[in-house]
Amino acid sequence: MSRQVIFPARRALEHTMTLPTVRPLRFFPVLWPLWRVEVSASVYDEPAYEIVDRFLVRAIHEGGMSHPEQLASFLGIQVSLVQRCLAFLARIGHVRFAGDRAELTPLGLEALRAGVRLEPKEVRQDLLFEQFTHRPLPRGHYDGSVAILPTPEVPEDRLADRSRFTGLFAPTWFTPEAVTRLARRPDRTEFNVPRLLRNLAVESHQDAFLPVYLVETVDSGVIAYSSAAPRRDAFIEEVCADVPAIHDLIGAEGTGDPEEIWTGWLAEGKYGRGTLRQLINGVWRVTLRAEAFAGPPKLPPSRVGSFELRRRHFAQLWCDDAVLRRRVLLDRALAMARGRAVTTRVDLIERMADLARLLELAEPTLAELRAHGGDEDAARLDALE
Repeated sequence: MSRQVIFPARRALEHTMTLPTVRPLRFFPVLWPLWRVEVSASVYDEPAYEIVDRFLVRAIHEGGMSHPEQLASFLGIQVSLVQRCLAFLARIGHVRFAGDRAELTPLGLEALRAGVRLEPKEVRQDLLFEQFTHRPLPRGHYDGSVAILPTPEVPEDRLADRSRFTGLFAPTWFTPEAVTRLARRPDRTEFNVPRLLRNLAVESHQDAFLPVYLVETVDSGVIAYSSAAPRRDAFIEEVCADVPAIHDLIGAEGTGDPEEIWTGWLAEGKYGRGTLRQLINGVWRVTLRAEAFAGPPKLPPSRVGSFELRRRHFAQLWCDDAVLRRRVLLDRALAMARGRAVTTRVDLIERMADLARLLELAEPTLAELRAHGGDEDAARLDALE
């Protein structure tokens, strides 16, 4: 199982704030139930045909010859050599015998057309299926950066923040037909089943759990985030649309009064005086003075524009100081550029644009970012594709 840290909840909410038509309401960290299925399969190496083997299969298929003596006479070689070659081709499934007559198998015909020798060997592979609908997970969910847990217990060292995840329960049993259906799909490579794998068979299965953040919206829709996608997890969103139990779970939660929640948070006075207001998209914003973002024991500057979470609700932390917000924008953009997730300038520019919208600032340029950083940052920017 992956030992990756679960990405922070605030990152999901930050992206939600950049969606112009979305009115988010509440926030639900959940553990999505999966099956991790170990399958065995045949895979074929593709070495080139030995010269005698190649002419033998062509003589059988194109010349209609089937007896070793007939093949030996046609090719001008010894009968014993033909017999040894045919025995080898039979062992790897290219030839079968009807009495003393040799004929090509379907695998042998396929190999002849491909011009290579297809030699089978058994391999094992894990496949992931979500439990509500038995759908296979897309290939992006197999990336090493995706945290997949073996139990619904989340170790503290896997959390990037203090999120507490609720385990979802799917009242379904695993059925091997899910693997059979996947093996038949023409697009199965998009679900981590390579083209060369054949004869998939289930060896074992076990539960697994994908940490997911669900954002409830005003129109009763659900936006989903996981570390399998740089932004929204479209696969989980599609499943949510088809699974009433998810909406039942959200509806069963008491809504609470967000204004009361954040008024009480401000009254604690931990970060000084502030004001509370509701934005056009319905999100509550807590505006604090610049001194509140001075680092421990105050808030770190990176929290400007990000979110505080309490009782399924969230509020954006804000500061009217545009200079501070600009510095935060450039600092966070440089942190993105240093991370392994960003490999191209286009990706970095798109992420900076999202962050600029979140902080209500003009998008920074790469030149501005270079000037804000040091020599190592400049070298990293130059290294981006």
